[in-house]
Amino acid sequence: MKKAEKAYEISYTPKDSSDLLKELDSEQRAAVLEESGTSLVIAGPGSGKTKTITYKIAYLVSKNVKPYEILLVTFTRAAAREMIHRAQQVSHSKLDGMLAGTFHHVCNYLLRKHAHVLKLDPNFSILDEEDTKTLVKHARGAVVSKEEKFPSPSLIRKMISLSANLDKSMEDIVEDNFAYLYSVVDKLKEVKKKYEDLKVEQSALDYDDLLNYTNDLLDVEEVRTEEASRFKWVLVDEFQDTNKIQSDIVKKLSSVHHNLMVVGDDAQSIYSFRGARYENIIDISNEKDVKVHKIQTNYRSSPEIVSLINSVIPNNLFKKKLKAVRPSSLRPIVVSTWDSFEEAEFVSSRITEIVNEGTPEEEIAVLYRAHAHSMDLQLELSKSNIPFIVKSGVKFTESRHVKDLLAFLRVLNNPRDTLSWIRLLQLFTGIGRKGADVVVNALQREADPVSFIKDISKFGRKYEVVEDVFKELSEEQSPSEILEKVYEYFYSDYLAMTFNDFHDRQLDVERLIEIAGRYENQIDFLSDLAVTADVDLKREEYQKEGNVTLTTVHQAKGLEWDVVFVLAVNPGDFPSFMSLRSGNFEEEQRVFYVAITRARKQLYLCRQMGGSRNFVYGNKMAINGSEYDLIDMIPPSLYEHWSVK
Repeated sequence: MKKAEKAYEISYTPKDSSDLLKELDSEQRAAVLEESGTSLVIAGPGSGKTKTITYKIAYLVSKNVKPYEILLVTFTRAAAREMIHRAQQVSHSKLDGMLAGTFHHVCNYLLRKHAHVLKLDPNFSILDEEDTKTLVKHARGAVVSKEEKFPSPSLIRKMISLSANLDKSMEDIVEDNFAYLYSVVDKLKEVKKKYEDLKVEQSALDYDDLLNYTNDLLDVEEVRTEEASRFKWVLVDEFQDTNKIQSDIVKKLSSVHHNLMVVGDDAQSIYSFRGARYENIIDISNEKDVKVHKIQTNYRSSPEIVSLINSVIPNNLFKKKLKAVRPSSLRPIVVSTWDSFEEAEFVSSRITEIVNEGTPEEEIAVLYRAHAHSMDLQLELSKSNIPFIVKSGVKFTESRHVKDLLAFLRVLNNPRDTLSWIRLLQLFTGIGRKGADVVVNALQREADPVSFIKDISKFGRKYEVVEDVFKELSEEQSPSEILEKVYEYFYSDYLAMTFNDFHDRQLDVERLIEIAGRYENQIDFLSDLAVTADVDLKREEYQKEGNVTLTTVHQAKGLEWDVVFVLAVNPGDFPSFMSLRSGNFEEEQRVFYVAITRARKQLYLCRQMGGSRNFVYGNKMAINGSEYDLIDMIPPSLYEHWSVK
């Protein structure tokens, strides 16, 4: 169990429903007041969807629905945490027993609870992206010879994931998306089969398995009835980002009481590349007796920015029109530069001016379609001594040094975790892949691999350090104790001898140990780290304030700043050439919509008249003209135009 947090004290006297409703606008109130059935809440950007969900929870509690009878599903841990925190304060209830978190968190909970039904080991490991690719690589090596021309493990992993998320066979995935690989489709199916076998052998599930296994679990009538009977209300945030399987899970969990509220915005669906279907919103709106609510008052952006937003709402299937309530500010500005160098110089110069005018650096963000678009700006900001953080890099939990340390926890929790054994053994001097394989093969024959590893020096002197480290560890220790011991007895020296930025990595290790200190057991800690889709563990999140944020639009979703710059809004860059070639311009419009809705007071849209430096893609498209220019879709009366010369 997690350690109890005492950030605030709450009176356990539920708030009266009439008091709650006074704090909502009329559209939010109508959504909250639905006391039964399925309701779809179309929430425009900045319209208070978090508040609506928060007050829905508080309203249900005020109507004597018990917290453990409510399920809240979100797409990030941070969102779930914020909603629960606010709902506790609003409802004056501790909400004890309420299940809330990401789809993967909820699925992880259900699978461990009912593991016996699917004949799963309740202590199964969860593979992150890097682990998954490594296992796919092993499966590929078992099926394909080194001399054969064959897709990379990363590409195969993508195909397997699409197969899982779209509920299609490998053959259909190849036919629909990778037709040029059809000649090797049979071997691709063999690799997929081998990959599935390896996961079973190691008692491991990947992210897609968490969803698929749960969907299968809920097809078992007794389990579905038990769980759906418990949840009198199911609330889902960001429903436009769900895939078919997630939508099915939600419906099954609400199949007894039939009380379901989904909140989302079809215009902000930007994750089709991982199977998300904005059509899920449309499908549910067409179901019998579904009540559709629209919340359209924008509390985030200035009237000038809201007017521009209304002019480019993609599709606008539900006919929403945002209403502004903030004070008037500057009109949005379209800035024309010749190329990315000139664009970087302008953005850097303008940021300096804005900061000098009194806006803190942390209230400024630069968004872009692809991480590569930020490179020139990063150099320019560095030259200008403007502090910045980049949120489009490697995730904290997928960084090498963090994964190294977590490997020790994982083998103590699940001694059959071959990938983690191989990873940690190769950290020790003199032990390569062959040596690691020898040890792992011996471990697999042992009833108690952890005890065996504490006497591993019989393999030779180079294994003595491994033995010394593991003699300091035990399954009974807390996660933070284990990490501290591994770091103290071994990994601090490894860090200093291996990485030229080891000081920064030391900060990461300290942060990891601090996070681990919130947990009493390894399963909770490892599960939370593995299923999080949030950025709150990344290094930049615990750096001091005073940094301009650089991030892709996809990672900016759900965030907001006073001042937002959007880079390279020119055909080939934004919208991206690859998306246009795939016929996904509609989604690119939605990505653009998400970008412009992040700004509160000032919005700068930067376009390069010469296009990107990639002549074949961006430059050619821009110079020759294109029907895919996002700026051309905005009425000129809604923005100022600046030309940098």
